Amino acid sequence: MQSGSKLEIRGATTEDAADIQRLARELAETVGDAPPVEGAVRKRLEELLETPRAWVLVVENGWRVVGAVSFWIKPDLAHGDAVVEVPMLVVDEEHRRTGVGRLLMEEVSSAASDNDASLIELVATTANVAARDFYRSLGFVEADVVALEFVGSHDNPPQPEE
Repeated sequence: MQSGSKLEIRGATTEDAADIQRLARELAETVGDAPPVEGAVRKRLEELLETPRAWVLVVENGWRVVGAVSFWIKPDLAHGDAVVEVPMLVVDEEHRRTGVGRLLMEEVSSAASDNDASLIELVATTANVAARDFYRSLGFVEADVVALEFVGSHDNPPQPEE
């Protein structure tokens, strides 16, 4: 991080789409996913900015966006309360371990508290040890669950293994 730079957190705007796409591309490279296309990121960002109980926050260091998080608060019928789901948290590679991720997660925790959410859910791949260590340092615990994903076309679903 540049010495003397001041971090500022704010709500994202559609003008942040290219920066968020750049960060999401870094994250995809880290976990081995396909990189997102800027147009698709812009479309999803516009949707999230219009969705009640959904937030996209960015952190700037005075020069550019160096971190982003998206999250929403959803009702949880199973427990009769609310849950915060964090599908994306990403920090620019050059700004990791400088407090950017912690600042973003403090905002997520604050939103959870403000909305009486008893649980914050997020996903980190098994291979992303740095992310898992980071979340554990914030008090998160790895749940004993199996994640199942449907990946592919709903018109032509994958065939079950025999």
